[in-house]
Amino acid sequence: MTVTATITGIDALVSSLSKLSSRVVSGVKTTDELNYIKALVWDMGYVNRVIEPGPKTLWSVNTLGEEKVLTITAPTGFIRIRRNTYLAILKDEFTKANFAGRPLADWEKLATSMMTNAAQRCAVVVANGAPIDKGDLRASIVAAAPGDEALGGTGYGVYGTLDLDMSHFLEE
Repeated sequence: MTVTATITGIDALVSSLSKLSSRVVSGVKTTDELNYIKALVWDMGYVNRVIEPGPKTLWSVNTLGEEKVLTITAPTGFIRIRRNTYLAILKDEFTKANFAGRPLADWEKLATSMMTNAAQRCAVVVANGAPIDKGDLRASIVAAAPGDEALGGTGYGVYGTLDLDMSHFLEE
């Protein structure tokens, strides 16, 4: 036996989906250039262009298994090493957002709120893991919410972004 179903409202659904932003991006940034450079150096714990250890550095093996000159203050880095924590935060915020239980008209606002919350929580994780010298690096690590100019390549940059790509909802 063959069953035929007629679905109405497809045009309205496609029209509603096409009005949504296809990507919502947030991240973590620093508030000044020097601390941005420090964060990049300590990302994986090694100092680029240093071929011999000196003050506050030593030869060691980084988290990728490469022999590098690492900083004594953060030999394993303090950003990438917590990747699973960032993913857990993003999953938690996605679960809290409950897209399935909300009207389609709310999805973009929901995604923006979700990504802002995730960025704020990730910024705390990054800041708490940052090496302490004078404390200015930790204090300069903040969230870059969706729409932040640092996400567009200006300002003092984002060294980690959370990217919710909603384009798969728009594919035919």
